[in-house]
Amino acid sequence: MMLIFTVALTGCGGDNDADSGKGSPTYEWSLSCEYSSENHQTLALQAAADEIAEKTNGDIKITVYPNMALGDYTVVYGQVSSGDIEIAACPISPEYDKRAGFLNMPYMATSFEEFATDYFEGGFVNDVITDIAAGSGIKVMGVLNAGFMGLGSKDFPAEDFATLTDSSKKETLMRVPSNQVYTYIMDAMGYSTTNIPYADLYSAMQNGLCEGWLGGSGLTNYDSFRDVIKYFVNCNVVNECIPIFMNQELYDSLPEDYQTIVSEAFVNAQNTVNDERSEQEAQALEDMEAYDITVIQPTDEELAALRDRIRQEVWPKMASEIGEDLLAQTCEHYDVTLE
Repeated sequence: MMLIFTVALTGCGGDNDADSGKGSPTYEWSLSCEYSSENHQTLALQAAADEIAEKTNGDIKITVYPNMALGDYTVVYGQVSSGDIEIAACPISPEYDKRAGFLNMPYMATSFEEFATDYFEGGFVNDVITDIAAGSGIKVMGVLNAGFMGLGSKDFPAEDFATLTDSSKKETLMRVPSNQVYTYIMDAMGYSTTNIPYADLYSAMQNGLCEGWLGGSGLTNYDSFRDVIKYFVNCNVVNECIPIFMNQELYDSLPEDYQTIVSEAFVNAQNTVNDERSEQEAQALEDMEAYDITVIQPTDEELAALRDRIRQEVWPKMASEIGEDLLAQTCEHYDVTLE
């Protein structure tokens, strides 16, 4: 019986520590993260782990593993579902729920203020993520803002925002992520596309295999590609977000006060990241200009016109991926009538 009891506790991430005199269970968890140890999202997650350890007097110890050390998100998400990994900050793979493609839809939130409204608890996007995760036995603990994607390129035939983002045919070959929605977006802007692994993108632009890419914010373009791009179009086309997931059964097994501590720590992390990212993105645009990279910044009116057109051209194509019902809910929330 003691063996069975021990195995049961181990399976939910806990070890009974009554023999130490504390009389309460202790937990040692793993947290998988995609970014480097220096990235501000990783630092925010580490701060949450430290906060949890302090407020539980060391009863909950979380080890943060950056750089996908525990595996690719397609594997890690499933391991959170099974309880083999307790917590992860990662995307959702469509293989678990095809509605996961919803998070790649263009022009949902287009500002950090809108992100907080829609992606944090109680918001429309958060509700959708929560529903998707629940189907895999996973709880959403927060959502990290990873910035708004623009176009980085070695060259453009023009520097006018309207010309760069209208539907006219362009010769610039743009790399896009493998998800089909990014091809839809670039098609709507008139660009030819190619799928090149992200790890090979820098050398691909160096060697002329492509001229530019969609898939990163201003900060990402500056940090990782400033030596191979000469232009950045700040069009905020897709908001990249990284949900924080936790095994639901494990969360439910915690004492109520520990549930509160864990939840509050990760909410603090998401709030910190959203505030920091806003400042970092603004600084990155300044840094790019100082680095002799031309930043093409639309007016509010130009950005609204692009948003409305891309929604009309791309959102209907998402129905086969996310389902008619979710598309209808998204249109209703954002007050979009598809023609």
